[in-house]
Amino acid sequence: MASKGVFLVNSPNIKYNNDFIEADYDYQTTKVESNGDVLMATPVTTKLHIRTKRQVPKLGLMLVGWGGNNGSTVTAALLANKLQLSWETKTGTRKADWYGSITQASTVRLGTGVNGQDVYIPMSQFLPMVNPDDIVVDGWDISSMNLADAMKRAQVLDINLQQQLRPYMQNMKPRPSIYFPDFIAANQASTLQLRISWQQSKQMPKKCHRQLCLQFPASWKGRPTSMDLHRIPLFLVALN
Repeated sequence: MASKGVFLVNSPNIKYNNDFIEADYDYQTTKVESNGDVLMATPVTTKLHIRTKRQVPKLGLMLVGWGGNNGSTVTAALLANKLQLSWETKTGTRKADWYGSITQASTVRLGTGVNGQDVYIPMSQFLPMVNPDDIVVDGWDISSMNLADAMKRAQVLDINLQQQLRPYMQNMKPRPSIYFPDFIAANQASTLQLRISWQQSKQMPKKCHRQLCLQFPASWKGRPTSMDLHRIPLFLVALN
């Protein structure tokens, strides 16, 4: 049996108020110690107090390489579902859905009903979660191509769907990205139009006066490592 109603827990360990869901939970593990040929297993209980905010926050998704195949396809998928688009294919009409999404297309067994039947609820109702329709997408790329053209170049989506999405994506353009050739595939060189050089990026913190600005570590005096480059977007979020 599946339920789409309100999900509440009737337990002395769960408390609800207007702002939070608060739960007291005993996390149980087993500690194993060796004493010669004897293994001693001891149950260990850790008491946890878990607080979940009931009001779902806004969510922004910043993608490195937003103008690539993955970035343009993710953006198109979010829009297609938000707009509830449908399109024709050689096998018939398709409608945007969240099949394949763990949170949007899965259910969780909640327990047993009064008649002994299993009761399931959508995973998205298990706890307060962001609706994918409300996600705001932005990002960086070395290509200045708008997302509609990037979607066409990717050749992932059916043309009829692309045509419906174009008006919504043609004004989406990536922000300039850090350019470091060692981390860019050879076949991407022709797309280089937007870039911030590594030397320029090292000077940017000096111009940033916001509290959220993340300073580059002093160790970044030479060539950056892959870990350094993964941390750059966090810095650029603060700048924007």
